[in-house]
Amino acid sequence: MKRILTSVIAPCILYFSFLAFDAITGSTLTYITGSSFLITFFIVYWYSFPFFLFIGIPASIIIDKVNKGVRWINYAIAGGIIGLIMKIINIIDGNPILYDLGSFIVYPGSSVIFYLLLKSLEIIFTKAFGEHISSAIH
Repeated sequence: MKRILTSVIAPCILYFSFLAFDAITGSTLTYITGSSFLITFFIVYWYSFPFFLFIGIPASIIIDKVNKGVRWINYAIAGGIIGLIMKIINIIDGNPILYDLGSFIVYPGSSVIFYLLLKSLEIIFTKAFGEHISSAIH
């Protein structure tokens, strides 16, 4: 339950982190010509939600089962691996190899966002329902 809720909320946080990244660096990561705030939000949500749902949830289950070292680093490494897989798929599809800093920040960053949100929900569920019920609600 917590992981599903995390995969629903995480795209929203990802979009606002894109906006913060744009404001800090002056880049145009979330800029779509002529589109409003709401349209770009829905585009980011539409494309990132399936990744969080179908890749993020199984990856987080595997990371939690292995649980070696610091969990947020494991999440960042998993995001980097997904980013590398996406680059390989783009190469196979005939797109040129591009070194863009944005994609090397986005995939590990979105994985860390997923982890931080999941950890926050674990704390909230533990405070609201107690340790025994919170651990039963995965």
